[in-house]
Amino acid sequence: MKIGVITRNPQSFATNALIKSFQLLNHNVLTFNFNEITAYIGDSLKLIVHGIDILKELSAVVVRPLGRASLDQALFRIDLLYAMQENGIRVFNRPDAIEKCTDKFRSLYTLRMSGIPVPTTITTERSSLAMRSLDLLNSDAVVIKPMFGSRGHGSVMVRKRERDVIWELVRSLTFYRHVAYLQEFISHGGVDIRAFVLGDRVLAAMYRRAPPNTWKTNIAQGASPIRIDRLDPEIEDIAIRAAKTLRCDIAGVDIAVAEGRPYVFEVNSQPDWRGLQSVFPDKNIALEIAKYVVDTIRR
Repeated sequence: MKIGVITRNPQSFATNALIKSFQLLNHNVLTFNFNEITAYIGDSLKLIVHGIDILKELSAVVVRPLGRASLDQALFRIDLLYAMQENGIRVFNRPDAIEKCTDKFRSLYTLRMSGIPVPTTITTERSSLAMRSLDLLNSDAVVIKPMFGSRGHGSVMVRKRERDVIWELVRSLTFYRHVAYLQEFISHGGVDIRAFVLGDRVLAAMYRRAPPNTWKTNIAQGASPIRIDRLDPEIEDIAIRAAKTLRCDIAGVDIAVAEGRPYVFEVNSQPDWRGLQSVFPDKNIALEIAKYVVDTIRR
């Protein structure tokens, strides 16, 4: 079969490993970027890439990743994924899963409504309402995040007593028509857990230890990966439930534990696994993903 991989860079670590894994399983791979797709609506729908109608050629598509985009580009890219799915191409992850995970507000309330523990969060378009609501956050500090974003970029932690600083940050966001997204700071001691969920199981998990003098545990921000050989059953269950709630076949679930209580920070629908692979040299993560994709299509 022929499998599409949507990517900005076919030579990136995860994408390159995934391409090689599909080829190892004797499948053809077509790599392309979203901006290389032309949608044609006439007597029928055609999605043309390099002169090929991918609706006729591909059995599945893996998104690596959605990428930076304006609002219309993001909507169009999601629309393209829905069009692929509605025309018989299996998309990993499903477009509705990518939609939910990309939007922090939507993913967080979906998780909470399903009984999954998440940090207390305030979201509003008005800076004055955000400031009035600060006392609803039961922590000495707040984390201000962009509504859309990943790898910890744009997130800042501010002590609640520094209300003038919080005001300036929130006011700047709302002035430029961004939504204010404030979250209680979970004191996790600079360590959290990334659980890599594939289907119905946690394929691998690691602790992420933040660099000295920072609270961010993103590997892209310099955190250190530490292998977890046996994940706590409660954490494993929460990770799988979180991925399933957001309909992700493939997910990186970020969980922190504070005072014995776990919290899901985020579910990443297009996770990288370079850090995880570095502490699991005995496990070929890309090959496991490729096998899962192929087996799912054949079922």
